[in-house]
Amino acid sequence: MQEIKLKTPQLEMAALQWGNPDGIPVLALHGWLDNAASFAPMAPLLDDFNLVALDWPGHGHSQHRHASAKYYVIEFMWDIHAALDALGWESCNLVGHSLGAAVASLFAAAAPERIRSLTMIDALGPIANQPNETAERLRRSMASMRSTPRPVKTYAAVEDMIQARLAVSDLSPAAAKLIIERSVQPVADGYKWSYDPNLYWSSPVYFCEDQVLDIFRHIEAPTLALSATPLSRFVRESQQRLEALAHGRQELIEGGHHFHMEKPDQIGARIRSFILEQEAACSSN
Repeated sequence: MQEIKLKTPQLEMAALQWGNPDGIPVLALHGWLDNAASFAPMAPLLDDFNLVALDWPGHGHSQHRHASAKYYVIEFMWDIHAALDALGWESCNLVGHSLGAAVASLFAAAAPERIRSLTMIDALGPIANQPNETAERLRRSMASMRSTPRPVKTYAAVEDMIQARLAVSDLSPAAAKLIIERSVQPVADGYKWSYDPNLYWSSPVYFCEDQVLDIFRHIEAPTLALSATPLSRFVRESQQRLEALAHGRQELIEGGHHFHMEKPDQIGARIRSFILEQEAACSSN
């Protein structure tokens, strides 16, 4: 494993890189308030690939967006484009978890020529709103804009931060430790989170379901959806999205939202098999 920096026209993003530099390119995209370290447990299963796990802007070791900027889901799509250009990759296999899977689906529809395959871990595209929820979302966003910024809490020890994350997630202590250690910043009297507090801002606009279905109909890449059971709110009632995929399949995995960290051997092997299957198919055409 090595830490790399990707300089883009907008900002500098950090990433972790594993495997063979000349191997099959795989870009891994983490979930909200996670970071690149969430892919560390399954990285050994992909050691013959050129695996790069990105820290989204505002997360991990990547720079924050400008103070006046916001973290719209769709804006992360441009970060994928910038990362691929910085890596010198014309195309790659995308693997996304949660937020990362949602953004990966948008990018796969917007730039199909750059995507060889798409793997979505416990998410099937972006969260959608009903049309009659539009005004309520605008009001929620306005309230979050006008509210007092969250106080930046200081912790005496990193272990306290790990315990705080465990209290609000399904992560095991080992998995939480991996993520938290890449999300802390030492300060004079202890430690604080390194992520951008603006990540908590409530977006004023979500896609509606018809828009998401149109996005899924335009995903050309072979797609594997790995979904945790029991189904989470990120996957529930998504049968229409699966049917909209031209080349998609879903596999159910018993576990929680971070099952790729809790069952890395199983999930890493499954993703490796899927990517090799698609690469072989491309080579034969």
